[in-house]
Amino acid sequence: MKTGIMAKFALMTAVLGVLSLNGCASNQQINLNVHTEPEGSHIIYRVDNNRWMYLGVTPLDTIEIIHEDELKNNHTFSMKAMRCGYLEQAKEWTGDELLEENDAKGMIFWTPRLIKNTE
Repeated sequence: MKTGIMAKFALMTAVLGVLSLNGCASNQQINLNVHTEPEGSHIIYRVDNNRWMYLGVTPLDTIEIIHEDELKNNHTFSMKAMRCGYLEQAKEWTGDELLEENDAKGMIFWTPRLIKNTE
C-alpha cells in the first residue's frame, strides 16, 4: 500500500517538475530602470489592456518577469509615471521593441520629465 502511494507521489513530483521547467523557459526577464524629474513618482505598467501593475517609486531599478507570449504578435507594453501635483507621463513599446531594447542595452531606461499641473 505504501509503495503504491510513494510511486504516485514520485510520479506527481516528476510531472510538476517538468511543468515548472516548461513554464520558466517561456518567461522573459526585463530590467527596468526609471528615473523621473522630479524623483518620487509612482510607476505602473501593463501589457495590452490588462490591469495596471504597480512597480514602485522612482528612482526605480527593478526586474520584471513577463511571459514571452505577452511580448510578441503586436502586444504592447505601457508604463506610466504619476505624482501628485503633476501631469502623468506615459510611454508605450511594442513587445518586439521592448525585447530589442532590453537585449541591446541590457535594460529599459526611461526618464520622463513631469510637468506641474496648473489647473
